[in-house]
Amino acid sequence: MSVDRLAELSRPAPVAGGVDSQTQPAPGRYEMRPLLSSQSDPSSMDGFLNEISHIQETIRGINENISRVESLQSSMLQAADAREEARIRSQLDSMTSETQQFMTHVKQKIKEIEPTPRHSDLAIRKNQFSNVTKSFMDTIQRHRQVALDFQKAESRQYERQIRIANPNATPDEIDQAISQAEQGRPAVFAQQLMQSMTNEQRRYDGQQTLDAVKERHEDIRRLAKSVEELSSLFEEMQFLLENQAKVLAQIEESSYQVVGDMEKGTQEVGKAVHYAKMTRKKKWICFGIFAVIVIIIVIVLAVHFAPSGGSGGGGDQSGGEQQQ
Repeated sequence: MSVDRLAELSRPAPVAGGVDSQTQPAPGRYEMRPLLSSQSDPSSMDGFLNEISHIQETIRGINENISRVESLQSSMLQAADAREEARIRSQLDSMTSETQQFMTHVKQKIKEIEPTPRHSDLAIRKNQFSNVTKSFMDTIQRHRQVALDFQKAESRQYERQIRIANPNATPDEIDQAISQAEQGRPAVFAQQLMQSMTNEQRRYDGQQTLDAVKERHEDIRRLAKSVEELSSLFEEMQFLLENQAKVLAQIEESSYQVVGDMEKGTQEVGKAVHYAKMTRKKKWICFGIFAVIVIIIVIVLAVHFAPSGGSGGGGDQSGGEQQQ
């Protein structure tokens, strides 16, 4: 299997405070990996199986990334300060971007190896294609669930930040701010809540709190968009799998019909052969009967027209005796 580096994502994540990452490595930091691409020809069986192996390997890489994303999300929720949170958010964005690139690559590869009726080894391709597509769909669902869980946790953090910044905010107002974030709308309502803070609160940490609320709003918005994209990708793969099943079912049904027609034709040929044999047998019987009749007629005619030599000879002998 040949390998092609399509995208180098191995950029070091930024470290807060300008500290060099080599002198002070950050916990939970991960190196981005290059995206691998198989150059096999899926028209042959060997090429098809190589593509399946490549897709499975990439799916394993996606699952590893999802586990790393979960770890980074947990670290981000437990960050001690805004600088630490910003550093982890940068790593999380890079890891999410890499994972999305891997998933797009797998989607394209699955579409490239989709079985068609022209393949003579359709049954093998059908099983392999179905298995790898279902595996990818499971991975999509896992990634989507991780995003949903983090979105809920971020919403709870968002709510706490708003309540700390503005204790007078009502539950309905907070729900409206969260709903705006999930719908991808600007943080207008959250800003209005921040603007209603008292002068004492503003003197304490007004702008810092507002920035933190905006960041959390953007996190929720990005998560909501990611969940929507993953749902669309899952539906696309599900449609592809169902459509493939329908096409293959039609092919199998046509094959069964052809086999049935052939069996029916074989039965009809068998009947025709049987009838032909019966006809020939009847012809021979008729010919035998006709021959017997002809023989009988010939015998009768021969007996009827045969000369009576015995009675003529007796007459001559009696006449001779009288003359003597």
